[in-house]
Amino acid sequence: MAAAAARRLATLPRRVYVLAAVAALLFGIGFNALLLQRGRHPAPLFAPPAPSLPAPSASAVPLPPPAPPETAREAPALPAPAAAEPPARPAAADAGVRDNDPIGALLRSESQNDDGRLVLAAQNALIKLGYPVKADGNEGAATKQAIRDFERAHGLPPSEITPRLVKQLNAAATRNAPH
Repeated sequence: MAAAAARRLATLPRRVYVLAAVAALLFGIGFNALLLQRGRHPAPLFAPPAPSLPAPSASAVPLPPPAPPETAREAPALPAPAAAEPPARPAAADAGVRDNDPIGALLRSESQNDDGRLVLAAQNALIKLGYPVKADGNEGAATKQAIRDFERAHGLPPSEITPRLVKQLNAAATRNAPH
């Protein structure tokens, strides 16, 4: 019986063997990609949908109205803040992907560039106020300490560098400038 099966296989045309080999190769690739990979692929084919932000409810606290415009001697205008950032992904989802994601790196560098401008504006205002910082656009230890000192001296709660904080720094620097 085995000899008969071997004779029958020997009579099949060569293209049958080639097609069988290609089909086995494609099956192996698909099996590996879908079932055997443990880590997250940088461009997943079957990714779960991105989490959506909850819709604002009627019981949400309304935002306060915008502050009235400052006097005519207002600080120079800052670049418009970036649009709301997408919700953060869990750190485990980014493991191993960050190094191999050139588009994500480009997007991160653009947002860091906006942050760098904001930090630079804060550093320039802190220098005008007499704080010993270097205007390099990097939020180093000296810049963080100067911001904490400024917030403490003006009765402000500790915060990150935001457009609102930069506006307060510029307003204080303008008030303290010699006329």
